[in-house]
Amino acid sequence: MKVWEVARKPRVVVLPDAFIMDVRARMRYNEEGIAVIINDPIEEKVVGYLTRREVIQVTSHLTNLRAKDLALDWPIATKDMELEEVYKLMVEHKVDYMPVVESRDNPKLVGVVSLADMIKALMAAGFEPIAETVAEVMTTEELDKYLTTPDEPVTKVWSDFVYRGLKGKVVVRSREEPYPVGMISLKEFLESSRWFFHRESEHGLKTVAKVKSIMIRGAVVATPETPISYVARVMAENEFPVIPVVDESGKVIGVVTMEDVVRAYLLGAKPGRVRPAKKAPLPKPIAPEERVTYVTREQLVQQVLVAKPATEELMGVTAKDIMRSEMPAISINDTVEHARREMIRRKTNYLIVVDEQGKIVGVVSKWSMLRALGLKGPIWRRRIHDRLFIDYIMDTDIPRVKPDTPIEMVAAEMVKKGAEVAFVTDDKGNIIGFITKDDIIDAFAKTQAGRVLVENVMTPGRIGIVHPHHSLYHVVQKMKNFYLDALTVYDGSRVLGVVSANRLPFVALEDATTGIKSRRLIWVRKLVRGAARKGRYVKVLPLLAMDVMVPLNVTVSPKDDVVKAIELMKQHNVDGIPVVDEEGRVLGVVCKNDILRELARTARLREAMAAAKAEAESKGGEKREKVEAKA
Repeated sequence: MKVWEVARKPRVVVLPDAFIMDVRARMRYNEEGIAVIINDPIEEKVVGYLTRREVIQVTSHLTNLRAKDLALDWPIATKDMELEEVYKLMVEHKVDYMPVVESRDNPKLVGVVSLADMIKALMAAGFEPIAETVAEVMTTEELDKYLTTPDEPVTKVWSDFVYRGLKGKVVVRSREEPYPVGMISLKEFLESSRWFFHRESEHGLKTVAKVKSIMIRGAVVATPETPISYVARVMAENEFPVIPVVDESGKVIGVVTMEDVVRAYLLGAKPGRVRPAKKAPLPKPIAPEERVTYVTREQLVQQVLVAKPATEELMGVTAKDIMRSEMPAISINDTVEHARREMIRRKTNYLIVVDEQGKIVGVVSKWSMLRALGLKGPIWRRRIHDRLFIDYIMDTDIPRVKPDTPIEMVAAEMVKKGAEVAFVTDDKGNIIGFITKDDIIDAFAKTQAGRVLVENVMTPGRIGIVHPHHSLYHVVQKMKNFYLDALTVYDGSRVLGVVSANRLPFVALEDATTGIKSRRLIWVRKLVRGAARKGRYVKVLPLLAMDVMVPLNVTVSPKDDVVKAIELMKQHNVDGIPVVDEEGRVLGVVCKNDILRELARTARLREAMAAAKAEAESKGGEKREKVEAKA
């Protein structure tokens, strides 16, 4: 493949006398890694170029340096060069961008090419990597130079970028515990001003920032078995210069650079490397009967309120009996990160949102976070200075009920609106209390002990079961479309655990909302005790049900009392418990939404009975009137 087939139009072209700070501003605005310097806009002859490395060499925003003062004049590619030759030039000179010209005698600008452009072009042309796995090309030599810590000064990283030719580093928890917690690259330096440590100032060196102030929070990781094709797509789409390679415990054992990926396509494995026998787990294909189709909110309400034998007797509990007068609150101007911390600190699944005047304007729950956050992209893509506000994810269509409303009717209103909190209002419409889904479940457990069996509540069939290798996208779609807040994870021989809605919101968000095409980039947080210390990272593979499930070794029988299941949910902090019959067959899951749905069905049955009674009385009155008229 010739380089002209890969070259693209540069987004930043400047003249030699352009101020370096203006060049930096244009590179930031256009998200470009190279600025091509031409002699004039008519001839467009290349006289040099700047990459991010040259720009960050300027350590004061008061500088008067021009583009020509820091420009590179080599290497430069000609349009007829082979891609492999250009790649070797880039590796030799430690650059990741290069201008492409007509010829050495005629340096007219044709375009620019980068390592990321090479990867995109090779994938688009249908090339398969010669080296198929990360283990065959990953960098393990001098690994320490690719690692940094959050508290290391940016001057140390800056020095490695400028003088050692590095393009990115992995931020680990500490040197003693090399678990990846973030990434830092030339791009982060260029986009912030924290690297201005005023070396050129007459006052000398100032106190410099720490790595944690400009790093990307969360790191994309791979394993030795990860296919190169997955890593290539991630690096090309996001211009990640380096990705950590971790072992089974999550420790960094190597890195894969963009040069390594291009090598995998053009040259193959590094000398002495062999392909690992173990294969990375990929999603299990969804059988036709397991496919989940989109349904409207109205269709969903009809699904969950279908006629089913239910008790005609109300529980005798009203909204005022279970409402709470206070709930934790946050401001509409707070960030999602603040809401996450508040939920953890206050040990709650729900937060009230108030405006500047203290008026309640909505509710944030863990499930609303799961539904909404993915639309903004994965968390690692946002820097620390990015702010995602609560109004982006909060629910505003909150059901309002009177104090004397039976909780069955409260449950029905919550199901209809997909809410997990209801407001209790007085005759004037003022909010006087709050009811959460958990409050209703607690009331059910206290009043219905020994009266309702699991088989009367759980969703019938195998709707509540997923395979551990099903993609998370399929899992969340199933939960949303069948109104379930938990699913049983079953591999065909044993129950492995449950996927629980109250444990998902900070696990995987993009996959849950944008679908199968984006499921490679997932924010992962370990869900078992003690594992959180290893940090958070992003998996460069489709996230599976097994990655987010809560391991669970307890089950209930269809003949068990529902209250037993509720007690187990509380004990293990999950929203559902697997259901297994006496013969060991896995039937599904019983979850909190099943109970909420059961109460909603009871309310619907009561409404139908009341309507039938009123109609009968009306017809009886009409008959009496006719008899009286005849008389």
